[in-house]
Amino acid sequence: MYGYRPALDGLRAIAVYLVLLFHAGMATVAGGFIGVDLFFVLSGFLVSHVILAEMDATGTLRLGQFYSRRVKRLLPAAVVVVVATAGFFTLVTSVVRRLAYVGDAQSALLYVANWRFLAQQNDYFAADVEHSPYLHFWSLAIEEQFYFVYPVLLLLLVRWSRTRRWVLPAGLAVLLALSLAAQLYWMSADPNHAYYGTDARLYQLLAGALAAVALRAAGSREVPRWSVPVGLAMLLVLASGLLGWTPGWRGITVTVAAVLLVAGASTAVERPQLLVRLLARPIPVYLGKISYGTYLWHWPVLLGVREFIDVRPLLLAVIAGALSTGLAALSFQVLELPIRRAPQLRPFGWRVAVVGVGASALVALLLMPPMLQSTRSPALTASSVGAVSAGEKRPIPDDIDWAEVAQDFGSTHSCTSAEDCVVVEGEGASVVLIGDSHARMLEPAFRKLAEEHGLELSVQIQEGCPWQAGLANGSRPPAEQASCRAERGEWYAEHLPELEPDLLILVSNSYDNERIHGDTMKRIGGSDETLAELLLATTRETLATFEELGARSLIVHNSLEVSGYDSILDCLASSRYESQCLVDVPLRTKASDAYYAVAAAESPAVSTVDLGSVFCPDAPRCRPILDGTVVWRDNGHYTASIGIERRQRIWTRLVRSGALDGLDVDRGR
Repeated sequence: MYGYRPALDGLRAIAVYLVLLFHAGMATVAGGFIGVDLFFVLSGFLVSHVILAEMDATGTLRLGQFYSRRVKRLLPAAVVVVVATAGFFTLVTSVVRRLAYVGDAQSALLYVANWRFLAQQNDYFAADVEHSPYLHFWSLAIEEQFYFVYPVLLLLLVRWSRTRRWVLPAGLAVLLALSLAAQLYWMSADPNHAYYGTDARLYQLLAGALAAVALRAAGSREVPRWSVPVGLAMLLVLASGLLGWTPGWRGITVTVAAVLLVAGASTAVERPQLLVRLLARPIPVYLGKISYGTYLWHWPVLLGVREFIDVRPLLLAVIAGALSTGLAALSFQVLELPIRRAPQLRPFGWRVAVVGVGASALVALLLMPPMLQSTRSPALTASSVGAVSAGEKRPIPDDIDWAEVAQDFGSTHSCTSAEDCVVVEGEGASVVLIGDSHARMLEPAFRKLAEEHGLELSVQIQEGCPWQAGLANGSRPPAEQASCRAERGEWYAEHLPELEPDLLILVSNSYDNERIHGDTMKRIGGSDETLAELLLATTRETLATFEELGARSLIVHNSLEVSGYDSILDCLASSRYESQCLVDVPLRTKASDAYYAVAAAESPAVSTVDLGSVFCPDAPRCRPILDGTVVWRDNGHYTASIGIERRQRIWTRLVRSGALDGLDVDRGR
């Protein structure tokens, strides 16, 4: 048997500072996120050793005491960091930026952050997840979920192994294999799930657990002395920018390296080699002991520093490293150790665990919403907003509900039969609105227009799904890609003809930049087309399909996009006057708009319409608020409300496009 190994704390220190350097943007540590993988292996190893040591000594495991120790060890510091972070960002950011933080903070306190961030990464309308000050809680959530289930599982396996010694290692090995299989599956099916999913990450914790079981079975025998230098060399190479591996393959490989390091550092007792002795020195050991607090603080500290100064990654890493280490040391001495060692709490076991979790839940539900949803203006804002234009001092209305504006997506409607697609029944022409989120933002306006002009309106909308058949948007989760293929393939062939459409209104994002194409946009079935060739070809092919149905097509040009602001809503919520957030009309026409013009010139059944002047009547500069209604929900989408507000101007442009000529339309309403 073996006891405390200070070198393992030294490994914790390496892990946390690899993550910090990576998050600071150090190019030489482009794989530094593997510090989390090392943490997982260490956690699985150490918690297994603690549980097995107690079972050896007492014959059982007092679950109440185990969970009490976990709560005292992890919860107080986490709650303090969550609350302090909320307070800081309330002082320096607008409510628009903080809206998404409410759910982030709550999921952090309830230890389900990994599933929340997974859902957000796969959510077309999610805020910029990478800027959340609670993002790093995803890994802590996985560990806590593991800690919740694993002790009971290990207790059962140990009891079953009393007569069959192979049950314990075999059981852990089977679970490890299942999780590794999940990782390998999700790496190709959904890389976000491979990174955030508990099922796909458990293999690393279980690798540490299996290592603990194997070492205990081996008794006093040492692991080969080469394990530590080889493991450390592998770790450093994987953490560097030398390899272009995906996070999944890095994680699998670093798990092997971590097992070598942990096993070697744990068994090298009588003749510890130089590397083990260095890891066991007082400074790395202390930094390892406070590594939990350093990890908790480092990410909000990095984001906080970036709010005020723009410095090179190395200096940012030094500043954030010093601040987060100092805060972690303070937390360790003043908060964490006193609570962990408090003799008054030792007898209570389950009650400490329940009260701790309950208190965390109360903070999540009762304190986080009022703090983060406060509409007070930032007291220490470092946001960059425009200067007030001379003579342009129209104040931003103080009654704008920013939460409502941020959620003003419009209405989506996806249907599997022609009958279900109809949203407005009218006696006039049959109009079908097809597209992605850009169609969704205009859907309420078109619904109103259909009601006012006697049209029958049907809708087929899915976020991230262009109206062109044959296009695959690889940025969406597998299920959404399959749905998009069906809605632009089978639905076009089977259900669209049943609607007997007179006019198809087609609205989509442009999807016409090389970054999108290189990462995501491809032809279903594959091709060697360039992005331009792909979009023009699929546009022509799909329009020809519609023309064969006897339907006209009206393509809506790309919406005006905001540039010069990280977030137009953040600018508005942080400013006093509308003119501080004016939007310049893009000087360059998007390539896809040119493709649409070509298609319209080639066929009398195809028309185009540009709604830019509807939403920007004062070009070349656009006001972000028109008649009290916010124009842009985000930098690429209009609000649904502005579409409704200006629908008669939309109607005028539809009429001028010629797409309605000769159709049964009530023009007088």
